[in-house]
Amino acid sequence: MRDVTFPAAETNFPVMDVLLDFPPAQAERGSPLRRQSCFPKPAGSPQGMVDLPAIHLEPVPAEALARLLDLLVCGEEAASIAFDGLAEASACNPDATAALRRIADEERGHEGLIKALAGKLPAVPDEAGLLAAARRFHIHLGRGDQATHLARIAALDSAVCTLLARLLRPASPLAGDAVVGAVLRRIGRDEARHVRVSRTLASAGRDPRILRTMAAPAREALVKLLVLAADDFEKLECDPDRLFRDLARLPDGLFGV
Repeated sequence: MRDVTFPAAETNFPVMDVLLDFPPAQAERGSPLRRQSCFPKPAGSPQGMVDLPAIHLEPVPAEALARLLDLLVCGEEAASIAFDGLAEASACNPDATAALRRIADEERGHEGLIKALAGKLPAVPDEAGLLAAARRFHIHLGRGDQATHLARIAALDSAVCTLLARLLRPASPLAGDAVVGAVLRRIGRDEARHVRVSRTLASAGRDPRILRTMAAPAREALVKLLVLAADDFEKLECDPDRLFRDLARLPDGLFGV
């Protein structure tokens, strides 16, 4: 997959650049998660453990969901790191710092939920190429100044809301499982609020047309990443062509224009 180049921002804000020198973290041998992590865990980072009831999916959708969860958990890992960095950079604004730290904590909670859900699914081979592409995507997402980064996050999180809603549409394979539905809906509700917070902070004193220009390529880059998992969306009875077409387009009014 060809990397997507995001437009240059006015000043550098390399929240994720520090991760370029580190290889992806490996899951511990014998771990029930059986998966790699996209990013190494900072020393002392909280490790929330979640116990979920058994889930009941047919083998084909169960394996497809297991592969998609690898992408989702990579995004949650990146998001907690990004929001921690954004909170630290916003130290002069206590309200912004508190809001960003809360989101970072929620993203870690999402990571725990997704990993717990993955632990209830069949083991699937690690997709090294897919995880590497996801890692590159999230590193590039964090480049630019703070407002640009927040605008891209708003664009990405709004896309995640759409994606989760499509996976849980009525009569879909995932909608019939109470545990899967509860986890993904919880994440979707939180991400919708993250969109509002990120958009509000990004928009402070910035031309919304510039924000839209800076954020739109994040949606296009996301689709290029998700195309690698198109077969799994098919197996979950989610039309990938329609999904990717909708995700590629930044919603009207996201930044007021």
